[in-house]
Amino acid sequence: MKNFTLALLVCCAAATASAGEAPWLTSLPQAATQASKENKLLLLDFTGSDWCGWCKKLDADTFSKPEFIDYASKNLVLVQLDFPAHKPQPADLKQANRELKDRYGVQGFPTVIVLKAGGGVLWQQSGYLPGGPAAMIDAVNRCRSAIGLPVPTESTPVAAPAPVKAAPQVAVAQPQQLAPPAAKPYLVIKLQGILFSASHPCAVISGKSCSEGDTVYGMRIVKIARDQVTVESRGQLKVLTLD
Repeated sequence: MKNFTLALLVCCAAATASAGEAPWLTSLPQAATQASKENKLLLLDFTGSDWCGWCKKLDADTFSKPEFIDYASKNLVLVQLDFPAHKPQPADLKQANRELKDRYGVQGFPTVIVLKAGGGVLWQQSGYLPGGPAAMIDAVNRCRSAIGLPVPTESTPVAAPAPVKAAPQVAVAQPQQLAPPAAKPYLVIKLQGILFSASHPCAVISGKSCSEGDTVYGMRIVKIARDQVTVESRGQLKVLTLD
């Protein structure tokens, strides 16, 4: 009787978790093994979960919605690659996330990447993706179609979708600059904010969040201090300050 009760409690807890939130893993190797076994794609979310406003909005508008959670449970293995400013994080996980950030050329948050189980990039989105669960599901479905996987018929398509490109055009690793605001021809480079911490200082430059070593608008971020940011452009150092 005790064993039956314990099993029932475990099942109920698992059902509650799956109904309320998506099961995000933090280990890409573990996720890749699971994706291979279950014939699913991988979705990587590079995020600053406790400081990045666009990351929080993407989670609220898309990842936490029942439509996406239901779709992901059947078609995706989810991996969160977090770069928090305040939340504690094991040193090995922090190092692994930084290595993946460099491997995939991530220059800002949020960045969402869809991979085959074997590691090939099918789609990469830099910045907030509007359209809620339908937009994200549509992007994943186009990736599935491009590599010959069946596309779920019950998913809701994006209203007035853009023409679907041929498979070679879908499977590109170039980020789409939808939001934060895309660069304009006469964009004024401006330091808008600094979130300083000894372990992971971050800055926002003309709508893009960045860390030391990142490259934004053709400038490499050299140093982030409490009230200024040093950048390198065309071999010249320049200091950006808060207005």
